[in-house]
Amino acid sequence: MKPWDFEKFSPLLDEVNPKTICEIGTHKGNTAVQMIMFLAPKVESLHYTGYDVFDFASGNLDFNRREYNGKGGVPIKVAQTKMENLKKIHSNFDYRLYKGFTKTLLDKASFDFVYIDGGHSYNTVKFDYEQVKDSKLIVFDDAKNKNAKGVLTFMEELLSIGTKIDFQDRWGIIRNYA
Repeated sequence: MKPWDFEKFSPLLDEVNPKTICEIGTHKGNTAVQMIMFLAPKVESLHYTGYDVFDFASGNLDFNRREYNGKGGVPIKVAQTKMENLKKIHSNFDYRLYKGFTKTLLDKASFDFVYIDGGHSYNTVKFDYEQVKDSKLIVFDDAKNKNAKGVLTFMEELLSIGTKIDFQDRWGIIRNYA
């Protein structure tokens, strides 16, 4: 995430002051680094869980088209190195990275904060949401991106069944806390 986007994004983190973060679509770990650097000084302990296909996306044009993945793939080591460096700075931080498809890796779980920015096909976005829907704050990236039709279609489906979604910039936000 670009720094100017993170400035708009960080108030979402402040809403729940999360101790557990899930990011679906870790890629190089840049957004994770920003979230962790922002949150680690504010909480007693912070755990990050990241999912990505990592280098599977490298050169896999069919997959990248289907999932609207314009970033391509990188080795998991890129994100691991960043996470290990963060552990040296913040003793209250730990992490777990998962390499592969969420359909085979992501069990039902609840987190304080979830950022969904992995696959953008309807089936992938729906599956990811169903696995983490009991989390406190869920943010969908590309919720208004016309090229990410799967995300848009799923947002419309959630709205049609009465799910309250706030839209801010490019994000769709679901709040499950009082």
